[in-house]
Amino acid sequence: MLENALYLIPVTLGDTPPEMVLPASVFEIINQLDAFIVENLRSARRFLRKAGFDKDFDTVEFKVLNKHTDAETAAGFISTIEAGNPLGLLSEAGVPCIADPGGEIVRQCHSRNLKVIPLTGPSSIILSLMGSGFNGQNFAFHGYLPIDKSQLKNKLKVLEGDIFKKDQTQIFIETPYRNDKMLAFILSNCSPATALCIAASLTTSDEYIKTMSIAQWKKQKPELNKKPAVFLLYK
Repeated sequence: MLENALYLIPVTLGDTPPEMVLPASVFEIINQLDAFIVENLRSARRFLRKAGFDKDFDTVEFKVLNKHTDAETAAGFISTIEAGNPLGLLSEAGVPCIADPGGEIVRQCHSRNLKVIPLTGPSSIILSLMGSGFNGQNFAFHGYLPIDKSQLKNKLKVLEGDIFKKDQTQIFIETPYRNDKMLAFILSNCSPATALCIAASLTTSDEYIKTMSIAQWKKQKPELNKKPAVFLLYK
């Protein structure tokens, strides 16, 4: 029997079979839940079926949380837990609340003294840092960088400065269809000696992770268009 709590449920990063990256305990919990907060209803249902969830979806409560969900509506989602029923929060990919809109739900639970239980699963940010060879003791994740070229150039200079001033790994992401443009901009504006790690399609059959200097990357740019990728800068 599950505790009356919010369960933070990790999702695969790609089409990888769930059993390859998620522990058995996650499947056991998923199959005992009757209510979920999800970012996209269709992809959430697809993941649940892959994870062995066999309940009739018509009997399952789904609450959609995305960038269009206002704070008042989001706060109301946890009424399920207050009524005595456990609730699952699914990420669209990877772990909930990391580069994901679920943080407000977790904050609301803490403010009402409701239990939060994070479950183990793949995080592209942590996996990329693990595989980069960069400083894993001191790092910063910046999410998406500015789109405006002038602002982006300034931001990259700040990140390069923090690498040396703070001995800190700098991590960021980009919308997959803009990855190639981001990479070209990094190569044009960062110091040739700066180290760049590119981690793409992690945990899938197309997984790619490589660390080289900016000067070396200029000689062999990878094709990243439409691939989920993480960029890391260090020295």
